Amino acid sequence: MQTIFVLFGSESNNAADLADRTGVALKKAGFEAEVVDMASFDATHFDTLETALIVTSTYGNGNPPSNAEVLHGALMARTAPLPRLRFAVCGLGDTTYDHFAQCGKDFDQKLGELGATRIVERQDCDVDYEEPWQGWLDRVLEKLEALRAEAPTSVGSTVIALAPAPAPSQARLSAPGTRRNPLPARFLSRRSLCAPGSTKETLHVELALDPGLAYVVGDSLGVFCENDPAIVDEIVRRMGAKGDETVTLRGAMHEGARGGGTLALREALLHHLDLQHVDPRLFAACGLPKSGEVHVVDLVAAKTETPDLQSFVECLRPLAPRVYSIASSPRAHPGQAHLTIDVVRYEMRKRPRAGVGSSMFADRLAPGAELDAYVYSAPHFRLPEQRDPALSDAGIVMIGPGTGVAPFRAFLEERAATGTRGKSWLFFGTRHANDPFYVDEFRRMIDAGTLTRLDCAYSRETAERVYVQAKMRAAADELYAWIDGGASVYVCGDAQRMAPDVQAALVEILAGRGGTDPERALERLRAMESEGRYCKDVY
Repeated sequence: MQTIFVLFGSESNNAADLADRTGVALKKAGFEAEVVDMASFDATHFDTLETALIVTSTYGNGNPPSNAEVLHGALMARTAPLPRLRFAVCGLGDTTYDHFAQCGKDFDQKLGELGATRIVERQDCDVDYEEPWQGWLDRVLEKLEALRAEAPTSVGSTVIALAPAPAPSQARLSAPGTRRNPLPARFLSRRSLCAPGSTKETLHVELALDPGLAYVVGDSLGVFCENDPAIVDEIVRRMGAKGDETVTLRGAMHEGARGGGTLALREALLHHLDLQHVDPRLFAACGLPKSGEVHVVDLVAAKTETPDLQSFVECLRPLAPRVYSIASSPRAHPGQAHLTIDVVRYEMRKRPRAGVGSSMFADRLAPGAELDAYVYSAPHFRLPEQRDPALSDAGIVMIGPGTGVAPFRAFLEERAATGTRGKSWLFFGTRHANDPFYVDEFRRMIDAGTLTRLDCAYSRETAERVYVQAKMRAAADELYAWIDGGASVYVCGDAQRMAPDVQAALVEILAGRGGTDPERALERLRAMESEGRYCKDVY
């Protein structure tokens, strides 16, 4: 049997970790296996493969993760059949999204349409993915063993005798400063980035980091947050409990430094369980039909049946850490990380609601408070000179409305600190011109020669809403000249609307100024992405 390729698409390292562990399990079973990042795998390579296992997450509401976009697009466009290929897909997702685990479904459906043979049926995994992934892997191994038995001469004794390969990602993901082993970050300060009376509430937050939380510009910081204590107390009361009763948290998502095991109910609700996204099982446990938008506190207030406390917590999802793009350079702010955070506030069922992480930073943290944090590395989102020191003079175009500006503040601080003189152009957008954000800083960077050009779009200043893509189209000739001259393009912010609109504008500019059709312009953009010259950090 030929080498089995395990391809992973991953945005937050979960799928990458499972792919590494899949590769280790295959080698322990005597198979040759290679684990490959989808970003470095060309779709034409499927023609030469005998067996491919795909482990992929889904980004946002149905999109492929950033490292899988090129392969996903190429495979979706493919028409040539793949009759020799055997495959199996494990897709990670979140059932609170309409297009749950969609990227895995896309790969599975398309490979089937191209005539490839499924080893086992696709496995879709929710946020607590450990057990379903393990079941999928067990079924894959059982089927592969049967296939090997049918052709025993295709596997040499040297392959069977291979020692189990080490799992580098295990050491990486369990090292201090990772999600499985977070380190403390101390809250220093917050300040508003919006004018008084603004329709937005955006904060600049500064944290002091444990020395083990080393990052480079382009990375993000994962922060373990806590729920609003007032909501926790209301849930405890409505469950007829005191809060000191013990419950047991089970499952892979509760393992590691953040806990699991047996602990007090109030502690579990405050730090470990998601009180916003409701699992369908909770409706049944509370004797209620599934309805529209609702939080856990609404269900326990309306319940007709009261589940026992252990059954109750088993119907709650783990509280996921919040991940924020880092808005600072470690050279400019040693030992610190700065974040740019939109505060989420809304009304549901006639009650004021707020985002878990954003309201914690806005309302509840006092200076000196400690948080568990980890660095989420973003190797796909790097300055040209980080990829190759010879590119220190390369131009950069940064497109980041709202909080999407965060990594670009870091980029510019880094270039100022290192004396890099490559041209830089920032497209920034917010609602109102009097919302300061970091505009004063950027203007000082223009004066210092760090920032070459700043274009700001203000969407609520006029009857016609003006977004960053309008500013791009208005500067199409010069923008095309920058790109044609080798500048790298970076996009950060909303994945659902902004990023597709910006990409459509880029395709239009490349087609119109390059004298080609949109399809060829899109191919050019994808080629830039493969080269590391078109980078996205979207969420």
